[in-house]
Amino acid sequence: MSRPEGPDGPEAADAETAPAAAAADDAAAEPDPAGSMPLAAEDDDETLAGRAWRRATTIGPAVADVTRHVAHALGPASPYHRHDVIVIALAAAVVAAAGFVHRRLVEPPLEVFETRGLRFTRPATWLAPEEVALVSPRLIATEPPAPRPPGGELPYHVVYTSTLDPEVRMEVRIEDAPTWRNILAGLELDRRTRWGELYGGDPSRVLTIAGHDWLRTGFRYAHAAEKDDEPRIAHAVELATVDRTRLYAITLHGPPRRVERLERMIAPSLRVASHTGMPLVPHSSRLSPSYPPSVARHFPSTVMVVVADVVDGRLRAVGGGSGAVVGADGSILTNHHVLGAGNRLHDVFVIGRFVAIDQPPRLVCAGRPAASKLQPELDLALIKCDLDLDGRPWSPSLGGPLWPALIGARGELSPGQRLWVLGYPDVGGGSLRILQGLVEGFTSEDGTMGRDYIKTDAALSHGNSGGPVIDDAGELVGIATAERRRIGADGTMIRDGLVRPLAAASALLAIVRTGWTPRLGRTSVELEPTAIDAEAEGIRISTRVVDAANSQPVANALLMVLRPGVTPAQVDVNRLDDLVIAWGRSGASGEVFLRQPVPTPGTYTVMVIVDGYVPLIGGDALRLAEGTPPYYDPWGEVRLEAQ
Repeated sequence: MSRPEGPDGPEAADAETAPAAAAADDAAAEPDPAGSMPLAAEDDDETLAGRAWRRATTIGPAVADVTRHVAHALGPASPYHRHDVIVIALAAAVVAAAGFVHRRLVEPPLEVFETRGLRFTRPATWLAPEEVALVSPRLIATEPPAPRPPGGELPYHVVYTSTLDPEVRMEVRIEDAPTWRNILAGLELDRRTRWGELYGGDPSRVLTIAGHDWLRTGFRYAHAAEKDDEPRIAHAVELATVDRTRLYAITLHGPPRRVERLERMIAPSLRVASHTGMPLVPHSSRLSPSYPPSVARHFPSTVMVVVADVVDGRLRAVGGGSGAVVGADGSILTNHHVLGAGNRLHDVFVIGRFVAIDQPPRLVCAGRPAASKLQPELDLALIKCDLDLDGRPWSPSLGGPLWPALIGARGELSPGQRLWVLGYPDVGGGSLRILQGLVEGFTSEDGTMGRDYIKTDAALSHGNSGGPVIDDAGELVGIATAERRRIGADGTMIRDGLVRPLAAASALLAIVRTGWTPRLGRTSVELEPTAIDAEAEGIRISTRVVDAANSQPVANALLMVLRPGVTPAQVDVNRLDDLVIAWGRSGASGEVFLRQPVPTPGTYTVMVIVDGYVPLIGGDALRLAEGTPPYYDPWGEVRLEAQ
């Protein structure tokens, strides 16, 4: 049967049939007369899930209806269709113009900062600069630094504070170029001196701006805006460089995003009066040859030694070198000239420890050259940290990374044997540098025949001094000491690297094995009690000291009996007067007679030390009973092993 059509077409027919369909729906919705519950009761009992389903079935058609109306309004027949592109374009132009105006209103105007050879662009809306007070050194007691004289040229150190945000600040520091060219380590020491243990730095990197290198370092520190305020963590970025005569440092403080925005504004415009042409941080790893695993294993045993003096009330890095860890107690062997020249010792030294082959060392602790063991005649020194970087007492055993000690080589060196020199060159402040060389022979202090030095063709330079020289087996053979230049027979320049043999440091190594604590004024290597309280009565002890290998007498051996209760772990060569109860030295025949009597009964620790032999420390090695004869030889002979 065909579908009936109304006078106006199919749509009219649908409209005519709509009332009939609605009536049918109403009839279907009427309740059954036989039912026991009215319709209202069914609605009341409808579940939540049922109501949700019923409403969902009605939402779909409604959304579809709205969609049809919107499509019709925007369709080709819509009166708005002809103008929508123009309206959108005008709206985009208005938004862009508003953004430009807003940005111009928010961003402060810029101006050029130029003084004392430094020039860059900075925001103009800053408060007037304020002089930054100098900070007293943490590592050494000294008079407060004097302020810069009015009108003085250098040092120049001021801070600018933003008028929009008081947490955003900019420091500008200009001073004479440091005498030591390790700029990275010097700046790191400056920051630690100022911020102390609350300082934490990120790895530095070099930025090349207008053909000149700048060192960028991000760091964090804790500070209190006002006295008695709770400290807060602050962020900063330092941009520093040197030219021929001056050091420049611009430090930006504030929230990380604000600091980043300032850096993008200031960094590209940085200019200095002159360029040095010298890189701030050389890529040492690129200059290093291939090395065996036995050499790499001892990188953590190589340290940087930074020496600093108080200059105009400030602690400034003035030099440095390298060192070799020779004791698990943190004892470090280095050159005497690293710590000072002649009788003038530097005020403090700071130790930097190995981090990674491509990274500079990390400053960890400090000490005083005047509390070290010194042998200026051999250009050797034994140092150990006893201060943290805030100047408080510190011991290498108090946590932190271990101090892996190098082991001395057992065999004899021969010409042509390969050597490896480890150290930190002081030009720049890069990572550990590895040099390869051959043994060219031996020489004396005056350049004649002798074995005072090992000659090598390794190209030693400033900063290598004091660093370990090891063989292919990774064993320590000596300490890099100097570079000597001489004119050969054909008129050419000959460069020799001079290495002090490890045997020359036997007295210092004996102190390491015996045990010691740094003590001001106790720099002598000669070990001998000076003023002990002798007992009035006791046993007179004597014996004989001989070589364990051939039973030959050993002369000048120091034999000491320690007070009751003193264990080998408590031995300190700088406190012999407090520890020793009786002592004596062996003669040419090896015979030794203690100068003081030893009380009975008692049990004592005995210690024997002499150059060239392994120190002998015996806990409870001497036992005296009531019936012990008044003159007594407890051992017959004491046998020492050569180093």
